[in-house]
Amino acid sequence: MNVKKVFSSLRISEILTFILIIISSLGIFPFLSSTLAQSTTTVQPYEITTRGNLPKPIGVQGNGYNNKYPILDIRQLFNNCPNEIAIIVHGWKLNETQAKERFDRVKMSLEHDQYSIPIVGFSWDSNMSWGDARTIANENGPKLAHFIFEYKDTCKHQHNKDVNVRLIAHSLGARVVLSTLKGLNDISAWNANHANITSVHMMGAAADDEEVSRDPADTGDSFLDDGVVYGKFIQKEVIHFFNLYDREDNLLKPSLFPPVYYPAFEGDLPLGYHGKQAGIDFPSPSIYRDIEVENEIPNIDDSDGDGKCDLPNPFVPDSCTINAVGENHLGYFGFRSAVNSVLIDDGAMNVVVSNWRNP
Repeated sequence: MNVKKVFSSLRISEILTFILIIISSLGIFPFLSSTLAQSTTTVQPYEITTRGNLPKPIGVQGNGYNNKYPILDIRQLFNNCPNEIAIIVHGWKLNETQAKERFDRVKMSLEHDQYSIPIVGFSWDSNMSWGDARTIANENGPKLAHFIFEYKDTCKHQHNKDVNVRLIAHSLGARVVLSTLKGLNDISAWNANHANITSVHMMGAAADDEEVSRDPADTGDSFLDDGVVYGKFIQKEVIHFFNLYDREDNLLKPSLFPPVYYPAFEGDLPLGYHGKQAGIDFPSPSIYRDIEVENEIPNIDDSDGDGKCDLPNPFVPDSCTINAVGENHLGYFGFRSAVNSVLIDDGAMNVVVSNWRNP
């Protein structure tokens, strides 16, 4: 290539861009390619909440995470009735600001993966002790179920639209969604309309691995089991149900050394660790599918960009439990930069989008 001829025909800005591309491709300065390319796809953000033990979800006013954009009026969603929406249910120990951060990461990941769909963040009282949060998660299922029913019913009867509702749940949010499916089954008008949920994605689900069974007799592995299973509701209410699991997830996996989280809390193995329990009466394979996503969770110990380890070791000062691919339980929604807050990896959200496009 005649470099002199090429450079003589370029402006200074073009020359600099040309040099940066070459340097980045050589890997000389990895930080040049550490952030993902910005997408022109836009995801509309909504939020609903039951925080404060509200009897039903209400729309959240104000702005999204770090005041980046306004949260849209939930009434607009009922007036417009887009063809599909995704409801995002966060996990354990989050206050409202942290919940907004998770919803924003989903928004950025979907935009990066070029899937334009309105998202509705469902914010609930998860910043409690484990036992209390687990109880509250189950109690929020019927509340979210009624919101979904009202939305689909309004769109169908007032706007003549049969809209698609997708659910994404992370961690303890999986219990909210499982309880939601039971709540939908309990609504007679929902059943009369033959309504359904288009898709469910569990991500690092903090629910027992037998809870997707259709047979209550499959429970009893732990003294904490309540005998409740949700497989028949998955079978009846959902078109496609995907469980994204990760055997290296350091909040879900059993371990010989502390800290141990889910197995110690529940005396059982979770759905998000290795998929459904072997031998249970699980829903039809045409509906239910386990997908291993360990390699989608990079070895990055700070997913929310706050400059701190997401899961420090409480027994060893200044020690982080995240040291390998797949270990960061908080990375399923993606990872943001601690420098400028932009997305640096989309976690397992690309798997979600791929399933939406090719179920």
